Amino acid sequence: MGHETIGFFRRWLVLAAVIVVASGMAEAHSMKQVRSEISAGKGSWEASVWLEAWALYPEDGPKVPPGTPGDPKTAGLDWVAKLDAADHAVMRKVAAEFLSETFVLTLDGKRLEGEYSFPEYADGLPKLKENDAGNALVRIDLRGKFPEQTAGPLALAWQDDEDEPLALEVKVPQVKLLRLAPREKPVELMKITAAGPVAAGTESSLVTWIVAGFKHILPLGLDHICFILGLFFLQPKWKPLLWQTSAFTIAHSITLAMVVLGLFTVPSSVVEPMIALSIAYVGIENLWVKELKPWRVALVFGLGLLHGMGFASVMKELELPQGQVIQPLVGFNLGVELGQMTVLASAFAATVWFLKKPEFTVIRKVASGLIGAVGLYWTWQRLRG
Repeated sequence: MGHETIGFFRRWLVLAAVIVVASGMAEAHSMKQVRSEISAGKGSWEASVWLEAWALYPEDGPKVPPGTPGDPKTAGLDWVAKLDAADHAVMRKVAAEFLSETFVLTLDGKRLEGEYSFPEYADGLPKLKENDAGNALVRIDLRGKFPEQTAGPLALAWQDDEDEPLALEVKVPQVKLLRLAPREKPVELMKITAAGPVAAGTESSLVTWIVAGFKHILPLGLDHICFILGLFFLQPKWKPLLWQTSAFTIAHSITLAMVVLGLFTVPSSVVEPMIALSIAYVGIENLWVKELKPWRVALVFGLGLLHGMGFASVMKELELPQGQVIQPLVGFNLGVELGQMTVLASAFAATVWFLKKPEFTVIRKVASGLIGAVGLYWTWQRLRG
């Protein structure tokens, strides 16, 4: 191989390593180690926050978990059982102080103060639960009242210095899921009126939904990026790609619309592993198939039906405006297509000087093999829950 080809091959290996590392990061983020729920009624509000117990224990305490903080082998329920009443009293104090600085709830721009309680400590030593990582969780409840004759937007800012995002479920006036980045401007949760909470007005336009769909591919949709690259590396020519992407687009548009419209639904515990398996399949198949076959187009259509269900689950989390379905559907779909075309254009730009060289066969197989391996890893990961 020439020096130029070897250099390009090395860059692809670096890109593959980044994909593998990013897949691990995505799994870590999905655990949502810091999460909360919040609701409001007429004149009052309440929230619950779950924090990992090890993070509340003093660093110089006598029973600090050995090894890496948060190691599931050292900070689970077995570790909690070694703590005494004094240790737990310190942890409750740390939790209250931490939330008073980080969980900043405001009404019409004015800070709201609440009372802290620890329901798991009602009978003395706590009865905690573990998260998926094996770490014990402490629940902190906050309750407060709204000032009389005060109305306006109820907003929350998450001021964590450790850069840990907050996974938040707003339970009224309608359930919605949010992910609050640390130290950013407050996020409006709802509006408080004399009659009680009402949904916050959300800007909804074709452009906002196009942007949302595009973001789901770039930069957030690493699994969908891998799938599109799997289609690219089968035969990086426009005609074969046009057949595959057209079949994929038609298919995912069908299931995206049907799920969003409520015609049917499939649990994410089924859809997500199947999407990961589809990524593994196209990557592995590229290792022995060198050109587009008719059955490949039919298969991509079937896999597109799966991916459309995945797109729909994301779109439904974005809170559809009341009485509006067509505009969000069209915009989100357009955004997804623009994202996919951007991935393909970038792949062509990165390989244009090597497509007709013999060495590209090696690059194609290595890239396809890595996509297949990552797909299998994601499948195993998602089957584990």
